[in-house]
Amino acid sequence: MSELALEIRGLSKAFGGAQALSGVDLTLRRGEIHALLGENGAGKSTLIKILAGVVARDAGTIVAGSGLAFVHQDLGLIDELSVAENIALELGYTRRRGLISFAATSARVAALLESVGVDVSPSALVGSLAQDQKVMVAVTRAVSAGAGAIVLDEVSSSLPAPEMARLAASLRAARKSGVAYIYVTHRLEEVFDLADRVTVLRDGRRVATADVADVSHDGLVSWILGDALEPAVREERPLGEVALRVDGAVSFDVRAGEILGVCGLIGSGSRDVARVLGGAASGDCSATLHDHELPLGDPYALAQAGVAYVPGDRVREGAVLDLAVRENLFLARRPRGERAAAAELVRRFDVRPRDAVERPLASLSGGNQQKVIFARALHAKPRLLVLDDPTAGVDVGSRLALHGFLRECAADGAAIVLASTDFEEIAAVADRALVMRHGRVADELSRDQLTAERLARAAYGSSNLTEVTL
Repeated sequence: MSELALEIRGLSKAFGGAQALSGVDLTLRRGEIHALLGENGAGKSTLIKILAGVVARDAGTIVAGSGLAFVHQDLGLIDELSVAENIALELGYTRRRGLISFAATSARVAALLESVGVDVSPSALVGSLAQDQKVMVAVTRAVSAGAGAIVLDEVSSSLPAPEMARLAASLRAARKSGVAYIYVTHRLEEVFDLADRVTVLRDGRRVATADVADVSHDGLVSWILGDALEPAVREERPLGEVALRVDGAVSFDVRAGEILGVCGLIGSGSRDVARVLGGAASGDCSATLHDHELPLGDPYALAQAGVAYVPGDRVREGAVLDLAVRENLFLARRPRGERAAAAELVRRFDVRPRDAVERPLASLSGGNQQKVIFARALHAKPRLLVLDDPTAGVDVGSRLALHGFLRECAADGAAIVLASTDFEEIAAVADRALVMRHGRVADELSRDQLTAERLARAAYGSSNLTEVTL
């Protein structure tokens, strides 16, 4: 184990009759960033829970060369405390004559941050930091506990490309100290920018482990899904007349059949646009849909006016996880023949497993939960569809399926507003994009201008590619 931070051999786990993991092997080398990929339900979460001691394994061995720590998507930081205080909660406060010395604690944390390569002031409030900086504070806290291997579980799901680039640079610097990382993500572009090796799970089995330099994007997709997929082709849709007009601090219009992307860095205001159109308090904003004023600030009245909203946080805002799939499909209105209607929606939107209708929504993978929320939003054929980061934390197969649903909805003539922190998603799906900075529209890109690089430049207000490394 001198060169290994972690070794897993023959790891297996079954829940009832379902085999979640079957004979999985994985080795993690010191100083390595090892990507762990797979669709929702492939076994990644079960593997992580076993490593954390939350779930007992049925078979297999786990040997860690040093301490093992975990950084999850919510990070577990306290925004109201400083960086030094957050880390000291794990590291311990330095004392002088029996009393806490904040100066000595801050100096100790500063040295630790420097050793990990994190350029953040220990006195800064965590709540004032960018999301990529918060991730690295959480990583530093894990290192302070003596961890030689750290599992990063979907920590980048809400990061736009420029912040992800900074996080990647920070992690590459941090691994020089010998710390190794298992990096769990659904965003394949991150793997090529960040990881040394990659392991793919499918149906609880290890499909492949390879050096990232030796694999292609299509190869990874094939391993993850089991089939090589043709790249999505952006079809030329005929667009109708202007359907949505929005006036206020942010003003824009959307034509019938058009997918308008709204993006920017975290805090730019892009997601606020989606929330207002979805029913949040509207301030001084007004909007019309097909020349009829929309009742902004009233979610029920908006739904009656033909507006469907897919919120960004499916757990807290988009669903009731303890209710059945059928009940989540018809939260606001219970139609006649509800069971048959729910079964048809499950079939149409390819929700898995096939018998999911009466299962609690919580029992489904994240991608399939999101398909249920899409089905609820789309089954009534809305005239305006508003989405807030709809594929965050969703596996590649479900992501492609959800994008297909968007295109079908647009082809039916709906106006679509897609707010996303994922520039790659906007570039792949949108017909036009608004880039926001400081609550204002800073730039507008037409279909033939849409690339992740151009969106990133616009988000940072830079025309120099060297200033925005993707």
